[in-house]
Amino acid sequence: MCIRRYCFLWLLLLLAVLPSPLTAQTNVPSLYKDVASDLEIPTEEKLLKDDPDPVVLSAQIAVRLKKIQKTIPLDYNEHVQTYITYNTKRKTHISKMLGRAQKFFPIFESILSQHGVPEEMKYLAVVESALNPFAVSPKGATGLWQFMYSTGLRYNLDINKRVDERKDPYKACEGAARYLKEMYKLYGNWHLAIASYNCGPGNVNKAIKKAGGSTNFWDIRPFLPAETRAYVPSFIALVYAMKYAPQYGISPLVISREPTERVTIKEKITLSDLESLLNIPRQVIIDENPSLLTTLIPANFTLNLPASRVSAFAAFQDSMYNKAENVTTATKLVVPSVVKPSSVTKDESASAAPMAEQSAATQKTTKKQAATSKKKETETSQKTEAVAEKKKPETSKEKTAKSPEKTIVSSKTTTVSKLKPSNISTPDFYKEDDEHYRMVIYTVKKGDNLGYIAGWYHCKVKEIRRWNELNGNFIDIGDELVIYVHEQDYKKFVRLNYLSNRLKDLLSSQIQTHEESEALRVKEQREDSTPLLDKINPMKIIADKGDCYEKHTVKSGENLWTIAQKYDDVSIQDIMRLNKYKKTPILHKGDEIRIRQVPCP
Repeated sequence: MCIRRYCFLWLLLLLAVLPSPLTAQTNVPSLYKDVASDLEIPTEEKLLKDDPDPVVLSAQIAVRLKKIQKTIPLDYNEHVQTYITYNTKRKTHISKMLGRAQKFFPIFESILSQHGVPEEMKYLAVVESALNPFAVSPKGATGLWQFMYSTGLRYNLDINKRVDERKDPYKACEGAARYLKEMYKLYGNWHLAIASYNCGPGNVNKAIKKAGGSTNFWDIRPFLPAETRAYVPSFIALVYAMKYAPQYGISPLVISREPTERVTIKEKITLSDLESLLNIPRQVIIDENPSLLTTLIPANFTLNLPASRVSAFAAFQDSMYNKAENVTTATKLVVPSVVKPSSVTKDESASAAPMAEQSAATQKTTKKQAATSKKKETETSQKTEAVAEKKKPETSKEKTAKSPEKTIVSSKTTTVSKLKPSNISTPDFYKEDDEHYRMVIYTVKKGDNLGYIAGWYHCKVKEIRRWNELNGNFIDIGDELVIYVHEQDYKKFVRLNYLSNRLKDLLSSQIQTHEESEALRVKEQREDSTPLLDKINPMKIIADKGDCYEKHTVKSGENLWTIAQKYDDVSIQDIMRLNKYKKTPILHKGDEIRIRQVPCP
C-alpha cells in the first residue's frame, strides 16, 4: 500500500515537471512548406499533350455537378472533364486542400456571405494559392487571394515593414469579396467575375467584343489568355474534386494544431516574449499569424493564439507591454515561401488592375516585352550602360576600401584636402510609416528602369525596391510601382505617370521636394550660426568669394542621377543649378562637373 502511494506521488511529480504539448514542440514544422507545382494551373494544351487520350464525358459526373451546384453554374464539358481528371489524380494535393479547408473555409464563408458573394467562391482561393497564405507569384502577388502590393492598398490592406495584410485570411478575403462583387455588378455573370479575377476586366471586355457581344464564358473563352481559359474549368473541377473526394479514395489530411482565438493587443509586444511567457513555439505563431513580418508586433494587431493560451495572454499582457516599451528594432521573420509558377504571362488581373476604368487605361502596355532592347540614340545608350554599371554588386573588399571621407578638389588651387561631408540629410526613416507621406502609383513604360523612376520621383532605388518588395532591378512593362511622396509634393508628382520621358525629365528637374527644402533650410541655419568673428574676417570673405567646388570627373556610362547617388546630400537639381544646366545634359567621359560648393582652403 505504501509503495503504491509513493508511486502515485512520483507520477504526479513527473507530470508536473513535464512540458505542455505546445512547449514540447521546440522544432515544430511549418504547415505551409509547399512546392511550386502545388500552386500550378497548367494550360489545357499542356494537359492534353501529357495525356493525349481523347476526353471522355461521364453522365455520372454531370449529375454530381448538378447536385452540388448552388449560385455559380457548374457547367460540364470536355474542358471541365480535362481538369477533373487532372485533379482527381492529385490525391495528396486534394487531401492537403481538404485539411486546410477546415481552417480557412469557415472564415471565407462568413465574409463572402456578408458581401453577397456566393460561398462557393471560397474555392477560388484554392485555385489561386492552394490555401497557402505565404504563396507568392513571380509578379509579386501575395497571400491566399494573391493581391499585388498596389491592389492591396486600394482595398485598405495594411502593408508596411511590420505587417502585410495580404497574407491575413480575414482582411484579404474582405478585399477579394469586394472585387468579385464589383465584377459581378459589371458583368452580371459569376463566371466572368472569376475570369476577370485572373486576367482583369480589360481582357474580358476584349474577349466579349471579339465574341460578338456574348457574355457567356464558353463563347468568349477562345479569345481569353491561355491561363484564363484554364481558370474557370479548373475552378469547377476543384469544387467537384473536393466535394466528391471520398468517391476517389481521398480523405482530409489531419492537421494536428490546436484551434485558435483572436486577440487584439493594445500596445506593441515582442515575439520572443510571446514565445517564452506563453510557451508557444515560434513556428506556430508564424503559421497562425502569416501577416506578421518582424519580431516586433505592432499595437492594435489582432493575434491568432492557441485557445488554451488566451487566458495566459490576459495574465501576462501588461508585463509584455512593459518589456517592449523601449524596443524599436526588430529582425525579419523567417517564413515559408513558395513561388507560384506561371505558365503564361498575366496581362492584368485582380492583382494588378481591379477597376474596369483602370484596365482600359493600361491595356496598351500589357503585353510582356524584353526588359532591355538595343538603343540607337546616344543618350539612351548612355543611360542603359549606367543602369548596367549600377547593377554590379559591390564586393566586400570594395566596401571596406571606401573611406568615410571624400576628396575635395578646389577649382582655384591644385592642393587636395580631405573634408568630411556635412551631415544635413533627413534622418533615416521609413516614409511608408509616416502619416505625412502619400502613395502614388507609377505604371512602368517601355524603356523605363528603376534608376530613371527614382530620379523622376526624387527617391532612391533601394526605397522603390522596399516599397514594392523587389529583390532586384528587374521591372516589366505594365507593372504598377508604389512610390511614397510627401503630402506637400503629391500634386507635383501625381501627373508624372502620364507624361513622356522628356517631360518627366523637365518637370522633375523643376521640382524641389519637401525633404530637399528642409535640408537646404538646415544648411542655411548652420551657415547663419557661424561665429561673428568668422563672418567679419576679411580673409574668410575673400576666400568665400573664390567659389570653391567639389568636382567630379565623368566616367563611361554615368549620368546625373548615378553621379548624385555617389554623394551625400546631393541631388540632380543641385548639380544642374551649380553647372547652370537648363536641361538634362548628355555627359561624356572625362567631363568635369561641379558637385557642391565647399569651403576654400
